[in-house]
Amino acid sequence: MKIYAIKASAQSAFKDYKQAMGAPPQSINALAAAAPDWACVKTLDETSQAPANLHEPADLVIICMSTPDALRGYELAAAFRQRGIPVIFGGLHPSFMSEEALQHGDAVICGEAEQLLPAVLQDFRNHRLQRIYRNEAPVSIQRMRPYPQALIDLNAYGGLNSVMVSRGCKFKCEFCTVHKFFPTFHYRPVGEIVDEIKASGGQYFELHADNLIADRDYAMELFAALKPLNIYWLAEATLNIAEYPDILEAAAESGLFYLLIGLETPSQTALDAAGKKFIRINRAKENIARLHEYKIAVDSAMIFGFDQHNEDIFEESLDFVADIQLDHCDSVILTPFPGTDLFSRYQREGRILTRDWSKYDCNHAVFQPAQMTPAQLEQGAEWFAREYNSLGRTLKRYWRRQNNLGWQWQSLTGQ
Repeated sequence: MKIYAIKASAQSAFKDYKQAMGAPPQSINALAAAAPDWACVKTLDETSQAPANLHEPADLVIICMSTPDALRGYELAAAFRQRGIPVIFGGLHPSFMSEEALQHGDAVICGEAEQLLPAVLQDFRNHRLQRIYRNEAPVSIQRMRPYPQALIDLNAYGGLNSVMVSRGCKFKCEFCTVHKFFPTFHYRPVGEIVDEIKASGGQYFELHADNLIADRDYAMELFAALKPLNIYWLAEATLNIAEYPDILEAAAESGLFYLLIGLETPSQTALDAAGKKFIRINRAKENIARLHEYKIAVDSAMIFGFDQHNEDIFEESLDFVADIQLDHCDSVILTPFPGTDLFSRYQREGRILTRDWSKYDCNHAVFQPAQMTPAQLEQGAEWFAREYNSLGRTLKRYWRRQNNLGWQWQSLTGQ
């Protein structure tokens, strides 16, 4: 059986952001790893590779997609189904909008797919494919198969590999899909992570976790195991990693060089209302300085459009990211993705302006803001991006990064 697994990606600001942050995607590579031996899987990541081959020989096509890429996914499905090839959808958008997805495909896998996939493929082979597949019990990521390295072209990701560490999140942020898609929070055994890294032969890795330090004991065990491997890695964690000297030192010694944090906005009231009271804005500058002491770069987007924001937020955010010496920042418009508590609230309040999923790219105002017009929100976010990326500010950040992080950091990131 030939299976073509595609991560759909539409041309958009969302794609540009994902490509810039790119590592091999969890969706299609986890599916390829979970496929039984009698299934031959070919993967294609439209975000970082090329558009899908609509003439690819296949018995079955599996399309994974997020909301901004939903229309592209449906376009792909139509092309393959016209050739008589059944299509199964998976990923965030189909999981939360399964009835919509079924209008364009033959089946939907809702949520984590690895434990479901063998049964799905067996049903397909026996001509009894069901319409919807869901996990009836919590999913375990123990003894999960490593990503199939032979299928991954790391050149598309600048040499950056990816290893699964955990799934889920203990926090319940209103705008986030993570705790909705992954209903349980669990870590992978450290030994399995180390074995996968060793077997890959790589040197640069994304440790895939939505909060790497959610469990301090686990984090310390992981960092101790990584240290002898002499690798460089980046990850996502809360900024308060800097408030635990033992964890920070262990992370740095084990190869951490780039940290993604969810700082989001200089408005503490906005963070509190969104469920992010664990972030304390008044400690951000101090914590980032501690990370810089270990030559760790810090990256966070500024999100615009919270109910607590008015038109002053754009200039306030620009001054804020300069003051705290954030190393990289993107301009993002708050987006109520289907499945989130934010989407449900905006629906109740009648504030959703469109269901054109192509506009859910974090670059359009798809809802009615509380203290400005949609046009003002879009214009303000565009102004922030333009000012942040101006030549003068870019040069200032460049020289500041050399001072804070050293020339070695530039050789690691190419920035």
